Amino acid sequence: MNRKKSADADKLLEKLAVSSPNDAVKLLYLGAEDISELEGLDLSLLSEIKRGPKGEVELKFVNKLAIIRELIELNAAAAAQQAQGGGFYAALDKSARLLEGEKSNDV
Repeated sequence: MNRKKSADADKLLEKLAVSSPNDAVKLLYLGAEDISELEGLDLSLLSEIKRGPKGEVELKFVNKLAIIRELIELNAAAAAQQAQGGGFYAALDKSARLLEGEKSNDV
């Protein structure tokens, strides 16, 4: 996965982790005259809506605990990858300094 897609996924997971289901509940009580309010509702946590034959409504939400675990795993993987890259750049920097020292001794 490229960096932009990874960053987008991280942002989406972070948004879901802190989102509130309040707007999804508000959706239940909106009347036909309030249809214009739909665009302003944050329904990102909502994964499924069912309406039964007797008028009952069932809302299913995404699992926030799973989202938080996924964020922790992604952050740990990013930190490990950065540490590996940091080791490479530290070695490269050290080599450059050593070469600089050799050049100044030769002059």
